Amino acid sequence: MIMIRRLIPTALMFGLTVAVLGAQGQQPARDTPAQQTAAPATSGRMTGRVIAADTGRPVKRARVFVTAAELPGGRGVLTDDSGTFDFTDLPAGRYTLTASKSGFIGLSYGQRRPLQAGTPLQLADGQQLKGIDFRLPRGGVLAGHVFDTDGDAMPGVMVRVMRYQYMQGDRRLVPAGTAQTDDKGAYRVWGLNPGDYYVNAITRLEIGGGGGGRIAGPGGGARGGGPGALAGIANAIGGAFGGNLAALVGGAGEDQDRLSYAPTYFPGVASVTEARPITVGLSQEVLDIDFGLQLIRTSRVSGRVQNPDGTPSAGANVNLTPDGATGGRGALGANFGARVGGDGSFNIGNVPPGRYTLRARGNNRDVPLSAAQPLSVSDGDVSNISVMLNAGGSLSGTIAFESTQTPVPGDLTQVRVSAPSADPSDGGPNPNARVDKDGNFTLDGVSAGPHLIRPNGGGALRGWSLKSVTVGGRDVTDAPIEVRSGQRIANVTLTFIDRLTEVDGAITDEQGMPVTEFTVLAFSTDSSTWRAQSRQIMTARPDQTGMYKIRGLPAGEYYLVTVDPAEQGEWFEPAYLDQHRAGAARLRLADGDVKTQDFRVRR
Repeated sequence: MIMIRRLIPTALMFGLTVAVLGAQGQQPARDTPAQQTAAPATSGRMTGRVIAADTGRPVKRARVFVTAAELPGGRGVLTDDSGTFDFTDLPAGRYTLTASKSGFIGLSYGQRRPLQAGTPLQLADGQQLKGIDFRLPRGGVLAGHVFDTDGDAMPGVMVRVMRYQYMQGDRRLVPAGTAQTDDKGAYRVWGLNPGDYYVNAITRLEIGGGGGGRIAGPGGGARGGGPGALAGIANAIGGAFGGNLAALVGGAGEDQDRLSYAPTYFPGVASVTEARPITVGLSQEVLDIDFGLQLIRTSRVSGRVQNPDGTPSAGANVNLTPDGATGGRGALGANFGARVGGDGSFNIGNVPPGRYTLRARGNNRDVPLSAAQPLSVSDGDVSNISVMLNAGGSLSGTIAFESTQTPVPGDLTQVRVSAPSADPSDGGPNPNARVDKDGNFTLDGVSAGPHLIRPNGGGALRGWSLKSVTVGGRDVTDAPIEVRSGQRIANVTLTFIDRLTEVDGAITDEQGMPVTEFTVLAFSTDSSTWRAQSRQIMTARPDQTGMYKIRGLPAGEYYLVTVDPAEQGEWFEPAYLDQHRAGAARLRLADGDVKTQDFRVRR
């Protein structure tokens, strides 16, 4: 047993936990261990209520969902007029319960922070768990107005409210809600968790261009033109550019510059690195988040897309992604795209200056085609871009099983093999291949770049753990392999073993009472594995009795420690792991080892 002292003062530790506290700061019933009553050993049952955190009134027709390994697909019910839900005929297992309804913040049972995992509930055969109550807070609100450069309302602008979140181990800026401004330029985004948000406004309004002013929608299609349109534009943007308006708009037809409203972040800046985060508290309405769009010179990007045989790739899609848009502090959502025409040509209008990755994807589902290349946009249009699609690489091989007592799965066709990209900027689809009855597979359409090779077997691989992935005998289990366009990689072998590792134990306080609010973190002592998607990093939440279980860690030496993460997934950050090495328990696991590690925490 290891004694862990709680280092964070309670008042600070609950800084975001207000998401599940009542008006008086009292712990709701759902955060206490569920009451357990004896029941005949037939089938299990879970019952409770969903009520509103602010009023205490029942939430009718809220959706409650339970999942467990023993309950494929899970099961959902709607609460009745009294807010009650009742799950019957449940097999024994370890369950996760969630409750949600539009306008409220969805919660998992035992959840203490936004987006955090909840407390699993262990249900024995025939056991009844009663009093599983949820207190749903109402969602927060962010609202304001979007203006043009003259301070006039901008209707029809798409507003995105975004927050940082860990996805597949990488911290990314992801949308949390969207709205469109009305005729007064007003927007309102609701249903938000407590946290820090960035507000981004995007419009495809284009002003100016050779041959007279015009206003263009997505793709640059003209709406209006000639002197009348130019006069309207001048009135719309007022005196923002003074006497230089005619030169900027290009009324003489010589200047090809265009003006467009750039994707803009509150409080009126072009980059998320300069943006100001807005903090939304529990059920808080944050109003008057007003800002103006930036009017800038934009460019048109055009070219042709060809198939590998040189024919036009009609119907393909082309997108421009700003550098860093899927990882770090990137401007996710500010992408520009177009569909390729019948002659292979594409035309993307209103592109602000910047560095981009141009990605093209064909529409042939049988043979996925794609291409990616860097692109820089500065002054003026970028034309005559030639994009050649390719079929990507392919991986082929077999799966194998090392069994000591578990029968080899009878239906191997339920197993899939995929090659997720190890590059967080690659937001493309992740193709997968079905294994045939003899255990062979061929995975086509793997995009160029670094990839891991991973199985996905669902229930077919229950009781099995991935031991190794080899290519021609070389171990690449945890090392990304570089795939080149058109490359065919054979002799891939995924080997599974039925000797799963397991670490379990209890978390208790000084009086021996179960503690459920911590997370148990296991991570390898080898810092080279401290990265996103690492198999050597796992977490577990204790159930209502304080017991936790971690299964399937690869053989090796590990640190184990109880943590209270501020963000779900921050344990993939090397700095976070390094911080928690001191005072952590240390143990070594061999294939099939089952070890116990208890923790005692001070309240």
